[in-house]
Amino acid sequence: MKTHLIRLGSVVPHGVGGPEAGCIDLIYTFLLQEYQQNVYSYIGINQIGDDLNEFVMKKPGNCIYINIRYPVYEDFENRSVAEKNRIRLDVVHESLLRIANEDKKFDINKLEIIRDRVLKQDFSFDLVYKIFLNKKREGLLAKIIITPLEDRFKYFVLIEENEITKCKNLIYIGKPSDYYIDGLFSSGKWKGINEFVVTGKNKEMEIHAYVDKCSIEYINTSGYKGKAPFFELMKQHSSKDETDNAYKDWIHSLPPGIAAIITHEPN
Repeated sequence: MKTHLIRLGSVVPHGVGGPEAGCIDLIYTFLLQEYQQNVYSYIGINQIGDDLNEFVMKKPGNCIYINIRYPVYEDFENRSVAEKNRIRLDVVHESLLRIANEDKKFDINKLEIIRDRVLKQDFSFDLVYKIFLNKKREGLLAKIIITPLEDRFKYFVLIEENEITKCKNLIYIGKPSDYYIDGLFSSGKWKGINEFVVTGKNKEMEIHAYVDKCSIEYINTSGYKGKAPFFELMKQHSSKDETDNAYKDWIHSLPPGIAAIITHEPN
């Protein structure tokens, strides 16, 4: 599955954008593909105020952008998770309907089905990101599952044989963003019938899932002494100190010139 199809943002105080919007972004990214509504490679939705104009604009690369006015709630940040989710859903759904009015490739009935399903499941989804079949044993497979929440994304390796779950392990709790998913979890390989290995484009970490023991082992392949820097950076840490230390380690792992650009410090 593609992981970056839609982005909800805002340019108003107390708007619907921000890190928590990553949950609805990922849910819609997967559901639009599931219902064959991925007619654009990227959909940018921007909540605006009265100072800007509404528009729907297509751009090269099969991208489309929409500016949409939607009521601003001054207490938005203090509302419950359920209320904020519902407001974000309304903005996304209304935006897609407006796009559909200009582009008949969108199926309005399917957009309504997607919205109703999100509400019915109360924004609770286990999204199948990747499936890897075992070539040595028919019916044996591994799935990488993403459970998006407002403040974090949870990642699991699920082992099935003939549609029966043999093992499910939590392997990572990350920031609520699709930015790092391909970098950390895009590849998988079976080693025999008992071991499955998850890697990503960054090649920083190997996550070994052992079927017989239903256990997980992490092997740092980053070449960086200590913890794998990007792997640690994208974790949803429990404290600010852990987050700050992960950022410092990541900066230290970069080439000096790049690190200087990011930190605005001279070499």
